[in-house]
Amino acid sequence: MLGTPQADVPSFFRHAYADRRIFRHMRAHVDIDDPADLFGHKLSGYSFAQSHGLRIPVLHGLWDEPEHIAWDELPDRTVIKPHTGHHSHGVFPLRRHSGEWTIVTKTGPTSPTAVVEQLRQLTAERKIGGPYFAEELFGGGEGNVLPTEVRVFTFYGEVGLVNVRKSSDHGNIEGVAICRFLEDGTPGPVHPHHDDSITPPANFDELVAVGKRLSLAIPRPFVRVDLYDLDGEVAFGELTRRPGGSQDLGAATDRRLGELWEKAQARLFSDLIDGASFSLSYGLGPRELMIGDRAYVPPHGWVYP
Repeated sequence: MLGTPQADVPSFFRHAYADRRIFRHMRAHVDIDDPADLFGHKLSGYSFAQSHGLRIPVLHGLWDEPEHIAWDELPDRTVIKPHTGHHSHGVFPLRRHSGEWTIVTKTGPTSPTAVVEQLRQLTAERKIGGPYFAEELFGGGEGNVLPTEVRVFTFYGEVGLVNVRKSSDHGNIEGVAICRFLEDGTPGPVHPHHDDSITPPANFDELVAVGKRLSLAIPRPFVRVDLYDLDGEVAFGELTRRPGGSQDLGAATDRRLGELWEKAQARLFSDLIDGASFSLSYGLGPRELMIGDRAYVPPHGWVYP
């Protein structure tokens, strides 16, 4: 027998890791740039989503360096983020009470100096890059509850899985509860952090439809579209092309999603051969982001000091 026993079986896990390796090869050559790669570029993702009519967070401020953040001008609830980065590196959901800042879901105070030092360290480690910005904090109200996140696994117009995710402790994976659903809202494979109390949001069908619509504007076989359910309103989170970790899908789901990936790749190749663009398809809405009364076009690509 040639190859391994499972060599002829589709696998989401293998496709995802191969895609990561290919991306690293591309980044090793400065003359190669993926014309649809907004993934990890938060402000560029906002521009794309806004052009398609989605709600994005209100942007409070933008600075080239972490030291320039105008803390006194920020509202009492805000999120500090870097333009580039993954895995929530450099993301600080904050609330201010009696003049002290605290990370939402936590009780101990933090300080602007501590946040700036962490941003600077992560930048030096090339895990994040500027510019740095402050945005509206979704949720963070009574009990410091963060909003429900809905992660839609899309395959060029098809949906294979939906993770409904709640976090009770920012930055702590043990504080995350997840329930997986299929496209029609029926239960999906059990996640290691499964929580039976999580049910599909009332606007589940709309969230799935938004994921499908955005994925068709991104000519790649797979993208995870991360959205928020804000009391029935759909808001954009980010686009994730290469989710980390094993995903803990189980053999049957890994195979099913792997097959969806391959079918999406075939449809995409067919469209490209027929003349479709390999670049993102922006919507008819504005691409310029508003920061106060200032229109801002976000940079594309990784920016390091």
